This record gives sequence, structure tokens and C-alpha cells, in this order.
Amino acid sequence: MNPEIVQRITDRLQARDKRFVSRNEFFKVIGVALVRTLGLSPTAPVAALSAALQHHCGDAFCVVQGGRTFYVALNLPDEAFLLDKAKRLTTFTPAQLAMNLPMPKARVAPALTRLLETREIFCVGLKADFTPILRLAESGKRSNSVAVATSQNPDDETALHRAFLEIGQGRNFVAIHRLRAHLGWDRQHFDQTLLRLQSAERILLNMGDPTRLTRAELEGAYLDRNGMRYLTLNWLEPRS
Repeated sequence: MNPEIVQRITDRLQARDKRFVSRNEFFKVIGVALVRTLGLSPTAPVAALSAALQHHCGDAFCVVQGGRTFYVALNLPDEAFLLDKAKRLTTFTPAQLAMNLPMPKARVAPALTRLLETREIFCVGLKADFTPILRLAESGKRSNSVAVATSQNPDDETALHRAFLEIGQGRNFVAIHRLRAHLGWDRQHFDQTLLRLQSAERILLNMGDPTRLTRAELEGAYLDRNGMRYLTLNWLEPRS
């Protein structure tokens, strides 16, 4: 696996606010140079694309059939894709939510059930034919600006930087789950601090390789409101 290629592809997806793209769109998004680096051509069959991504990127991405086409997607839980879609809608039916997602339709219902159980999505009524009308929970619609405004304590930056130095021992990056465990803050406090420092360009959040972490360690990473999971952070020097 080549972490540099993983990051380059991820950066191109993030620049377009994408967690997944269709197979055809993928080649346009990553550009000619990366297509060549992967040893592919824009007409490469799905099997070749999947094999190339597995070889160069490990399990960071997956190629999956969803609906009528194949998608290249970040290796995220199914719930992350449903939540990302829900954030772009006001109210929706299960069928509307399931359209154009990078997963087989058989996986949509279990993922939606889990989101209903955790009340991240909930039912607000029924149509005349008893089809459920769903909506994203208000907490899921909070913007980054709201989160930033609720955490402005400068001591948080000092404490986080100290933990970064203690855990890093001279390295330029540290696993986010280790920082979270070390500080012992509640989840909202910790996440809001990361968000504020990222907005202030004091830290850089990186996605990294999720295959190297346990389930518990992945849960301790930082999941943003778009379903992107960040595993490590770098501390940035102040601009002169």
C-alpha cells in the first residue's frame, strides 16, 4: 500500500466534497497523472480498477455496485453515506435516501435501521400509502460554525498540544484516538476543540489507513459532520 496515493486520491475527493464517485467520474476526479500511477486507463474494467486500488491503497477505498452503476468510495460505514445523503435533504422516504448510494440496496435497510435506533434519523409522519417520512435529527444539521462557537477556551489548545508532545515523542503526527484517551474529555468537548483548532489552522487532520486500527480505535478517531473519519493530526507552526 502507498499512503501517498491514498492521500492524493482522498484530497481530490475532499476538494469536491465527495465521499464517493461513480466509476466514470473517478477517472476525471483523480486526473491523468494518478490514473497512470495506478496503471490504469479511463476504459479499464471494474475488476482492473478494483485490483489496482487494492494494490496501491489497501482497504482505504472500495469499488461497489450501487443501483445501476459502480462507485469508488471511501471505506466508511454504510451509515456515513446515509447520513451524508440525509444532510442534503429536508424530509425523505427510505427509497429516496437509498438512491445513488455506493452500496447494494440490501445493505441500506440495516444501516437505516441502526440510524433510526440511535435517533440520528427519525420518522416524522406517514404518507397516504403508509410510507414513512424521515428527517435527520437536528443535532446532525449543526454547522461547523456552531460547533466552533461553543469551544473557545485557550487552555484546551495548551492541554491538547501538551498531550501531542507527550504522546508523539518527537513525531510530527499523533493518532487521534490516543489523544482522546489521554485527555479523557467528553466526546463533544474534544471534537469541538479539534474543529476550532483546524479552523484556526493550528492543526491538520489526516485520514490515514483505517485497516491498521481496531474497532475501538476507529471509534476514538474524529468523525466529521460529513461522515469523514480522521485518524491522525499534525501540529502546525504559526504563520510568520
